[in-house]
Amino acid sequence: EMTVQMIGAVRQVFGDEGVDKLIQVREAAMLGSYREAMQGARNLKGRLERLAEVRSAEGYMAELRKDGADFLFIENHCPICSAAKACMGFCRSELELFNKVLGDGVQIEREEHILTGARRCAYRVRERGPAGRS
Repeated sequence: EMTVQMIGAVRQVFGDEGVDKLIQVREAAMLGSYREAMQGARNLKGRLERLAEVRSAEGYMAELRKDGADFLFIENHCPICSAAKACMGFCRSELELFNKVLGDGVQIEREEHILTGARRCAYRVRERGPAGRS
C-alpha cells in the first residue's frame, strides 16, 4: 500500500514523466544485476534457468518449462502486483528487461498476465530463426 501511495505521490509531484524516470532507473539497476547473473550461461536454456533463479529470489516463484521448440517462463507470484496495478509501466519495463537480458536472437511474448485476470504471468520464449525470422 505504501508503494502505491509513493507512486501516486511521484506522479502528483513529477507527473507521468517522473514515474517513467523512476521505472527507467529501476530497470537499469536490474539490468546490471541480471546481466551479471547471466555470465557463463552458454545458451538460451541456461540464461532462462538463471533468470528463473534470480526472479525466484526476488519473490516471483519463477519456473521454466519446455513447450515444444519453445520455453515457457512462468512467474507464479508477483511481489510488485499492487505497484503494477497503479502503474502498468512496471510490467512493460519487465518485458523490456527480459528482452535485453535474453538477447537479440530471442523472441519473448507475454501469454498470461496477472493484471488481466490470469493466475500467473507466463512468457513464451523462442530463439529467432535466420535473418530474425521466428
